Amino acid sequence: MQVLPRDTAITTQDSGNVQELEVNESVPIHNENTVLPSQVLGKMIQKSKYHFIMDSCICRTSNNCQDYPQDLGCLFLGKGSKKISTKLGRAVTAKEAMEHIEKCSEVGLVPIIGRNKIDSVWLNTGPKEELLSICHCCQCCCLWKMTPNLPEDLGSSFSAMEGVRIIFNEDNCNGCGLCAEDTCFLDAITIIDGKAKRDEEKCRICGRCAEICPRNAVIIRMDEDAVKRSLNRVEPLVDVESE
Repeated sequence: MQVLPRDTAITTQDSGNVQELEVNESVPIHNENTVLPSQVLGKMIQKSKYHFIMDSCICRTSNNCQDYPQDLGCLFLGKGSKKISTKLGRAVTAKEAMEHIEKCSEVGLVPIIGRNKIDSVWLNTGPKEELLSICHCCQCCCLWKMTPNLPEDLGSSFSAMEGVRIIFNEDNCNGCGLCAEDTCFLDAITIIDGKAKRDEEKCRICGRCAEICPRNAVIIRMDEDAVKRSLNRVEPLVDVESE
């Protein structure tokens, strides 16, 4: 568990202006974040009665990101999202929420889903069990930026989805390095003897390497019950179906 200190400042954007909000509370961040593919996100979105999209990503905005869109913000599900200020974003339909995650995927952002107490605190949404955060992260500005350099107990707080595997087909690999250079958020892929090699300890199976490989040398495989298992893992954290 990581703890943000009292008087933590959260940087956000309101009507085009960047501002900092004082939390005034020590906020623990639990190891409840999972890297998930779009299939699982879609299931969660369809189950939820409430959806809220932020007008901007506070991480990319505060870092003035030049590589990824600043206007693709977090998606929130659950009853607590009804309490988020409309100055920060808007309530949307399930269809609009699905379109949003598709846009994020198209530009190379990686979804991380979890119950983050800090979000329920700074957004003033009530009990943390009523808000599910779905961040779409880039490697240059967001949570992933620090993950390779975190102590092992904190870095492991971002886990891969259960039942999902990456398969490297060395026969197809020509060692071009696209999957490694500025692509793998965790520096888990290196080119050795003209072939891509993956560090299984570092890898969170986000799928970026499979999406970018032009030779189908990297393949994502999901067990038949992988989506169900991931939903079962997330659902105890937040009740996205409650009225």
